Amino acid sequence: MSDVPPVPRPPFNPADLSVRELLASYVAILDELERRNLVRTRNSPLGDLAESLAVRAYGGTLAPNSEKSYDLIASDGRRIQVKARTVQSNDKRSQNFSAVRSWDFHAALFLLFDAETYDLRWARELDREETCSIGRRVEHTNSSAVLVRDVAHAGVDVTPLVGAAYDRIDERAQ
Repeated sequence: MSDVPPVPRPPFNPADLSVRELLASYVAILDELERRNLVRTRNSPLGDLAESLAVRAYGGTLAPNSEKSYDLIASDGRRIQVKARTVQSNDKRSQNFSAVRSWDFHAALFLLFDAETYDLRWARELDREETCSIGRRVEHTNSSAVLVRDVAHAGVDVTPLVGAAYDRIDERAQ
């Protein structure tokens, strides 16, 4: 993504804080992200951030948290499953997106973020059939594993669309 300002650094040095202060800061940050309607859970913000970017990029409405098959009903009516992963640039291991357990969606949006900055590296949209074809069945979890490397060049590159939504992340959601 070009012409994006550098990622701002925290206004404090995390190494100077105690564990309790770090945890309190994390809670305060989650509170503020929730207030801004960017996260919906108290989990790691990655999944909620990805869903927030998806609805900003595609329009539509987020599905309830309890929906298992998709995360977004886009403005064009498609049900979209959103998957996100962070990776470190020096980590060469095979990495999976979270498991796919249900296939009642039209498309899957896969977002890859830098683990150190949360910068968006790429975004790919795959239809259900292509997602199914690259998924590897995992019997003991009754799911399919989708490898980052298999998605990296599959489907349609939607990095500009999602990146533009990320560039506007501080604007109020509609």
